[in-house]
Amino acid sequence: VQNFPKPDLIVEGSVAVDLEGHRLGKGHGYGDMEIEILRKRFGKIPVATTVHDMQVVERVPFEAKDEKVSIIVTPTRIIRVALEQ
Repeated sequence: VQNFPKPDLIVEGSVAVDLEGHRLGKGHGYGDMEIEILRKRFGKIPVATTVHDMQVVERVPFEAKDEKVSIIVTPTRIIRVALEQ
């Protein structure tokens, strides 16, 4: 990771996502860990996820340690999530 250049964007898979940027991964927190490691090293980096429209749900359960996505891409739209600074 020492010589790894700063990424412009992180693309993370999701099982489901809500309009506040909470995402449900496959479990065990590996996606959140990847995002956290890169953000600790390089600062704020936007996180995008690609899902089907049916995977955008009203509410995804989340914990305080979970990392949010800032861009949700579906076959029919691109959703930019307003994240608190």
